[in-house]
Amino acid sequence: MTGDWRLSGYTPVRQLGTGASGRVLLATHDATGTPVAIRYLTPSLGADPAFRMAFREQARLLVGVDDPHVCRLFEYAESHSAAAIVTELVNGVALRELLRAHGPVPPEAALRVLKSSLAGLAAAHARGVVHGDHRP
Repeated sequence: MTGDWRLSGYTPVRQLGTGASGRVLLATHDATGTPVAIRYLTPSLGADPAFRMAFREQARLLVGVDDPHVCRLFEYAESHSAAAIVTELVNGVALRELLRAHGPVPPEAALRVLKSSLAGLAAAHARGVVHGDHRP
């Protein structure tokens, strides 16, 4: 998590991933027991008011996206120097892990993954959301 700040109402289970903009944790919503993904911004980005404002605006836009290719946003939260979003947990294996374990996939499988990814991006872009972390 970023520094000592932790989003209340959720119990962390384990880290799902990390990147330049933050860490993603698997957590459980205390009131319902629902598993969720919480993305905490890195401390440097969380402390940057301009970045936090942009992150907040993207979260506001993401709330309106209702598409099977986009995970639902449940909550946005911030403290004086940190921010986090809580989203629907999508069970599965990271594409990187799949490729490491099994090598290249047939073209049809690659196109299926790409098509789903692009459908999610199109739904998000239709609401004004720009995904800043989509890579080939």
